[in-house]
Amino acid sequence: MNKLQSVLFDLDGTLIDSEYFYFKNWAPILKQEFDLQITYDDWIRDFAGHTLAHNVKRLVEDYGYDTTEEHMWKRTRAAYADSNMSDIELMPFAKDILVYLKANNIRIGLVTSSYRSTVDTVLGKHKLLDYFEFFVTRECVESPKPNPEPYRLALTKLGLAGDSCVAIEDTITGSRSALDAGLQLIAVTKQEVERARLTDVDNIVENLQQAKQLLSDWI
Repeated sequence: MNKLQSVLFDLDGTLIDSEYFYFKNWAPILKQEFDLQITYDDWIRDFAGHTLAHNVKRLVEDYGYDTTEEHMWKRTRAAYADSNMSDIELMPFAKDILVYLKANNIRIGLVTSSYRSTVDTVLGKHKLLDYFEFFVTRECVESPKPNPEPYRLALTKLGLAGDSCVAIEDTITGSRSALDAGLQLIAVTKQEVERARLTDVDNIVENLQQAKQLLSDWI
């Protein structure tokens, strides 16, 4: 690859430990609405890393439930508000990798399917917003991940080619988006079900400390 100039991070499951938060809010709703009982493993396999629209489509088409994106938006947002999203913790080594990249003058962006309000709430609580040059959030694009539009928009903001940028993702959904936009990729996940899906990814590590070690070879 060309000399590394920028690293673009996913948010949920990559920088913040949010998947259990989403599971514990969705599970009671699925039970109340559809009498559907899921485990955390079910959540990781079938719902994690996807947009609300994707998950609602799955409920309608794969499970046969009668619901809408608007209805599930209202139910889930109310649950998130009651659960206090600001309690979500960082993934291990999240701040360390940001500090390291900043110290080495690497440009940092965030590319997420979450909304800006989530970014501001969680990263704001951890005082990490200033590490990022820009944020590509759900409201910035028409087609979210796995479509490459979010990463193409990020490259436009950077004014850089994909081969000088690395995306850090934790799911096949985000990885597909980054690869199709022409970026280099590091996948960071301990989830076996997710690792088995990442067959097109050369660099798969278990945590952000290992990702930082890989990046150090490219700086």
